[in-house]
Amino acid sequence: MEMLHIREKADAIRARQRGRDIAKAIGFSVVDQTVIAYAISELALKLIAFPEKGHMTVRQISPCKGEPASGIEIRLFDHFRGPSRMNVQWMDKLADDVEMSHDQLRGTMITLRKWILSPLRMDSPNCAAGEE
Repeated sequence: MEMLHIREKADAIRARQRGRDIAKAIGFSVVDQTVIAYAISELALKLIAFPEKGHMTVRQISPCKGEPASGIEIRLFDHFRGPSRMNVQWMDKLADDVEMSHDQLRGTMITLRKWILSPLRMDSPNCAAGEE
């Protein structure tokens, strides 16, 4: 997992490029790489617009332990402790899974996950809930 502090536009560009590099390494198509880079860029630019700033993490994920990485997870941490300033509705079309949580002590955390769609394999083990 890589933490990226977002304070200025150059940080947003670095975060976007890092997300694209990870997506390419996993095997996402060029279109999906662009969608992932766009989502990271938009989230990072929203953080820059606020005085409290924030940070992001970008990492490879797999559906089960021991499986090769087949997805990417982006987490945004908005350091603002007031009411949430983020709207996640636009992200639903860009990611396979979107979660948002907010509390007064830690601020807002948004998690996006995007998976590579692959054909169903009959030889792969089934994972129970929580066995990621």
